[in-house]
Amino acid sequence: MAVEFALLVPVLLLILFGIINFGVLMYNQAVITNAAREGARWAAIKTTATYGTTCSNSYSLTPVDPCQTAYSYAHNNLISFGGSYLLTAIYTPSVNFNSGTAQTVTVSYTYTGIGWFFGERGASQYSSTAVMLHE
Repeated sequence: MAVEFALLVPVLLLILFGIINFGVLMYNQAVITNAAREGARWAAIKTTATYGTTCSNSYSLTPVDPCQTAYSYAHNNLISFGGSYLLTAIYTPSVNFNSGTAQTVTVSYTYTGIGWFFGERGASQYSSTAVMLHE
């Protein structure tokens, strides 16, 4: 009985951590999708064109541009298991800010996984793009 248990425990743990890893990956993908949507929404409702050149990827309680809005949302909600991750937000402004022009925000995230088995397999790059029309 102990031999069978010793043989099955590594397989069961691998399956368990695989399920956890996949769940966290799917959650993080939903977070960066929502972060891109929040950044695009910020750009769609603002009326000034001055923030297109000064877009920054930094955490802020009161975001002042689409990139900060997306970055702050993702930074607050991503699960990283205490490790570092690469997170970027890119805002692509339209030529003008007339009603109906497209405002695009892309959020990219590097996911490294959990544990020695999934974390050592290399990082994967995930991104999401949201486009909203200027109001």
